[in-house]
Amino acid sequence: MDNSLLAHIEAVVDSGKAVISADDEAVVAIVQETVKSGRTASFYLSRKQARALRDLHWTPERIKASRLEPVSSEEKSRIESELGVEIGNFRFASFKCKSGHTFGAFEFLQQGIREHGVGSVKRIFELKNSAFLRVNPHFVVSCSECDQTMEGGIEYEGATYPGCSYPDPPICV
Repeated sequence: MDNSLLAHIEAVVDSGKAVISADDEAVVAIVQETVKSGRTASFYLSRKQARALRDLHWTPERIKASRLEPVSSEEKSRIESELGVEIGNFRFASFKCKSGHTFGAFEFLQQGIREHGVGSVKRIFELKNSAFLRVNPHFVVSCSECDQTMEGGIEYEGATYPGCSYPDPPICV
């Protein structure tokens, strides 16, 4: 193993995080167990692992019940021009606050940039050989227009996100 890779792993572990190396079946099982437990965790998965989890979660019934839609070309253009993030093939389920304002992919990514920085958000969409999965996240979604806390679920899916649905209960896989 490359010594520089070990240095990066050691830095991640030193920051209080864990690095796990296992075969695909073990990783998928660990993610599934985390989903079932209700605990929150982030996983950087191989594309093969992400596809396996996506296939388990996005059953034909689940796809039919979801509100996911591809981000419109207009919203995609706005995301790229105003936020500076290229989202590729990303799907999101928009919803409205009590005042009728829409919370769509733009607002989701805008909030992500406020919380994590534009570099972090851009980097997730730039992943080439891996995918990022946030399991059982605890989102506090605020309307960007009236600042009220919004009710409803967040559902999204894309090439670098195996998929997340945050209804009640939250499940991201």
